[in-house]
Amino acid sequence: MCNLLVSFASMATITSELAWHDVEGLATELATKLPVVSGVAEFDRVVAVARGGLIPAALVAGALGVKRVETVQVALYDGSAKAPVPRMLGAAPPATGPSGAPERTLVIDEMVDSGATLRFLQGLYPQASYAVLVARIGDERPQAEEGLARIGDAESAHGVWAAATLATERWILFPWSPAEDRAVSGSDGA
Repeated sequence: MCNLLVSFASMATITSELAWHDVEGLATELATKLPVVSGVAEFDRVVAVARGGLIPAALVAGALGVKRVETVQVALYDGSAKAPVPRMLGAAPPATGPSGAPERTLVIDEMVDSGATLRFLQGLYPQASYAVLVARIGDERPQAEEGLARIGDAESAHGVWAAATLATERWILFPWSPAEDRAVSGSDGA
């Protein structure tokens, strides 16, 4: 398990909707701090969690100079109902990147809510580092401490520490969020 420490952005500036410049700022902040706090001098690949993590992964990979970006897609919902267990859609990238060192893999998603996706992926990438732009914290959600989102309890063998740059109890809409999500929130887009 990789423990990362990244400072959260100010809670006073959190809104329920992020604009493109907010996403770029969070990705830049994450990229700036990841190599220092992860203990990994240079990641050799980024694994983007599709679909929401594609843009953050591209931004962070670009900022870190990582040329290899791969994707993995995990389904947590069957239609509008939450599935009992996550399932892989398609084939997952191998456990190691070009260097053959599994600890040089960085897995990025846009948000962690229940933690189910990251716990599932930890089974595939147990030595990877994990990062998200937003940790949605609160009852039955990840706990936030010092810039870390703890997914699972301390005794869990499958607990994951994910670096995050923003912690909130609110649901976050990203610039690429579907129109139907914006309609429910009362927002007409960024």
